[in-house]
Amino acid sequence: MQTRIARSIGKDLGLNDELVEAIALGHDVGHTPFGHIGERTLGIILDKGIESRDGRVCAIQEDFKHNFQSLRVLDTQESRCKDYMGINLTFATREGILKHTKCIKKKTGKPYQYGDGLNLDDMELDKPSITLEGQTVAIADEIAQCTHDLEDGVRSGIIDFSELLEQPLVKDFMDQYGIKADEHTNAPAYETRSFIIKHLVGFLISDVDKTSKKKIDTYIEKTSKKDGDYLFTETCIAFSEEVDVKRKKLQKWVSNKIIRSEEISISDSKSEYLIRQMFKAFYQHPLELPDYVLSRYFRLANRTEPFSRDWFTDKRIEDIQKDKLFIRLIADHIGGMTDQYASRTYKQLYYLDYI
Repeated sequence: MQTRIARSIGKDLGLNDELVEAIALGHDVGHTPFGHIGERTLGIILDKGIESRDGRVCAIQEDFKHNFQSLRVLDTQESRCKDYMGINLTFATREGILKHTKCIKKKTGKPYQYGDGLNLDDMELDKPSITLEGQTVAIADEIAQCTHDLEDGVRSGIIDFSELLEQPLVKDFMDQYGIKADEHTNAPAYETRSFIIKHLVGFLISDVDKTSKKKIDTYIEKTSKKDGDYLFTETCIAFSEEVDVKRKKLQKWVSNKIIRSEEISISDSKSEYLIRQMFKAFYQHPLELPDYVLSRYFRLANRTEPFSRDWFTDKRIEDIQKDKLFIRLIADHIGGMTDQYASRTYKQLYYLDYI
């Protein structure tokens, strides 16, 4: 959904379609299994550590954030050829992927820490994306996240549909489009729910288009640039103030109803336990990792000998358990799993075959 929204806004504003799509397709590569709870759990483990059976704690005082992780995957893990790491993306694509969400910690006001293996030169992490295409993907992500959570909440029954219809933003767009909900039921048919949420997406896109066109024109006039490519130092792709206030109110309401619900809290607790146990298993027993992870350690650690599992003697395992690179690679491995793959891996690590 997010990519479609970004493309729609980009076309309406006459932006570079290829750049919008490249950023949109790459922006979520770093997402973890089980959503944001996976990201938070890996971040806590890397920062504070997790105690193993012999008392070791694998803390490296670094963070795990999915936008930084997306860049790490594309720069250091995916590869088009054996001659160099990464897939050789342009600066504009990499910068847009990184800045589709916040790069600065709210509590400390400092950037997330990702060690020395991530090239962030000239990124200016405290500023919005310098391209309109990057800003477009960022706002498309906001629209997609809000409406997707709404759809999930209504479908699962966590959100009462009649309460949703009382939200100011929802009432606004339904009045504007002349949409009427069925007054005789609190659980409208799938087609009705889908119709309303689809039009909410359209309403938000339309508001972004109108507001952004004015902001772009004002910025160009203010900077006296008449031709050529622009590097934007201000946020020009935005919601109108009126809609943004109501959108944030809706998002807060959705968060209270869904993110903090009993069902999601139970699910998050299970996911956190599963991820911590997988990390502990891989840290204590590195040979439980697949060959492609261990061989990646050889490559990134600049080892000259050919990869072999025989290299991992007890003494060398003790050494690599102190290596930040190895600990980060465990997080990379878990962070790249899908929900189902993570569940299967946990069972493979901890369940006896004959159960």
